[in-house]
Amino acid sequence: MNAATRHIRTSIITTVAVTAAAAMLTACSGQNDADKQAAPASAKAAQTEGGGKAQAAASDRHDAGIPRVVTAWAEAWNSSNPQKMAALFTKDGVYQDNAFQGTMRGTKGVADWVTMTGQTIGDARVDIVDAFRDGDRIAVRWKFSGTETGAFTKEYPATGKSFTVPAVTIMDLKGDKIQHLTDTYNLADLLRQSGLPAGAWNPTAPE
Repeated sequence: MNAATRHIRTSIITTVAVTAAAAMLTACSGQNDADKQAAPASAKAAQTEGGGKAQAAASDRHDAGIPRVVTAWAEAWNSSNPQKMAALFTKDGVYQDNAFQGTMRGTKGVADWVTMTGQTIGDARVDIVDAFRDGDRIAVRWKFSGTETGAFTKEYPATGKSFTVPAVTIMDLKGDKIQHLTDTYNLADLLRQSGLPAGAWNPTAPE
């Protein structure tokens, strides 16, 4: 191979190498530009996805904070709906009120308790403070309010006074229904706020 041939060969190799290097630089530059453009979109997508997950988590926490059966129980009281309350209980369910020493059994007894309460306390209302569930047991803190209508005792006329007392309820579930529920609150406090002397009152089912 003479000098001229070697010179031509060297020039060709150099040209190919320079061209290849330029092509690589161009490709890298294009990829960097694409990465820069994709990065904000990816970040935005991640932010959107994260925000959606955060909102869903917040919603789950909100829903999980008050069990559905507790919300339905409060709504049944606040709408004074005996059938709606009875539907939350098993057929052999028990509703126990420690303050009035009343124990109602079966769905009819549960419905009767709502009816009796509506006949003796005006505007009876349940306002939930908080609740938590552990397995098949739920504990609820709430406020019981209403107006004395004169039905507690025939010895005293209606005072028309309102009351609000703190209360606690324990629900024992069987599946998705209440098998046993116990309400506990201070009857003496309720009567005093209502303008009545504290005393025992034993409920009887309506005829």
